[in-house]
Amino acid sequence: MTLNYTGVVKPPVIGYNTDSIGTRAKIGVIVPATNTTVQPEMEAMRPRGVTNHVSRMFLPPRPYVDMEEYRRLLEVEEGDLDEALRLVMLCEPAVIAEGHSIHSFRGDVEHGLAHQAALAAKAGVPFWTPSTAVLEGLRAIGSPKKIAVLSPYWPPADEMIAKFMRSAGFDVVGSGGMRATGATNVARIEADRVFEAFRAIDHPEAEALVQVGTALPVSFLTEQIEKEHGKPLIGVNVATYWAALRSIGITDQVRGFGRLFAEC
Repeated sequence: MTLNYTGVVKPPVIGYNTDSIGTRAKIGVIVPATNTTVQPEMEAMRPRGVTNHVSRMFLPPRPYVDMEEYRRLLEVEEGDLDEALRLVMLCEPAVIAEGHSIHSFRGDVEHGLAHQAALAAKAGVPFWTPSTAVLEGLRAIGSPKKIAVLSPYWPPADEMIAKFMRSAGFDVVGSGGMRATGATNVARIEADRVFEAFRAIDHPEAEALVQVGTALPVSFLTEQIEKEHGKPLIGVNVATYWAALRSIGITDQVRGFGRLFAEC
C-alpha cells in the first residue's frame, strides 16, 4: 500500500541548554567514522549563534565484488549508532542530525518514520534521519511527485532507496549510483563526475532531483546543479541540517546550498 507522505510530526522543543558560543542552539551530528564530508558541509551551513558537535560511529565495510552479500548486509548490518548518540547527548544538544543515510532507507516509509521516532525517543530531543529529512524537504518545496535520485552506491542500495521513495508516494523516474568502492573513496569523487552523474540520472519528467549518500560531496554544488537542470535538488546533508534547524524554530535562510535552505 502506498503511503503519501504529508509531513513528519515534530515534537515541540520547550527550552534547551545553550552556552556562551552556541547562544541559539547546539546541534548534535552523528557520522560514520570514515565520513569526511558531513562535518565540513554542515559547519558551512551553520547560522550565527549555532554550534555543531560531531560524534563518530563505527560501521562495518561492505563488499563490492559480491552483490548478494552487499544486498544482505544492507538489510542487517548495524553500526555503533547507540554509542555515538550516548556520547553526543552528554553535550546537551537541542536536536540530532544524522549524517549516515542508507540505513534510514530500509523498508518502507512507515518503517522509516517509526525508526526516526524511536531514535528521537531514545535521545529525548528531535532526531532527524536523512530519509525523513529528504521527505520533509520535498514537502517544503511543494511535494513534487516525479523525482530522479543519485547515490554513490551500487544497484542493491539504489533499489532500496527507490522502493522507500515509492512507498512515500513518489514516482522515481530516474535513478543511478556512482558505484564507489570503499567508504573514504566517496568523498574523493570530484565535482565534474558529480555533474555528469546528475546529467545521467535526470529525466525530462522529473520535477526534482534527490541525492542520497552523506559522504558524496554535493552540498556546495547544489546551486550549480539546480541552475543547470532547472529543478530543485534535495541533498541529504542539506536536507538533514535544514530540517534539524527548522524543528527547533531556527528559520534562517542560508544561501549557497540551494532553494530549500534559501527559500524554505
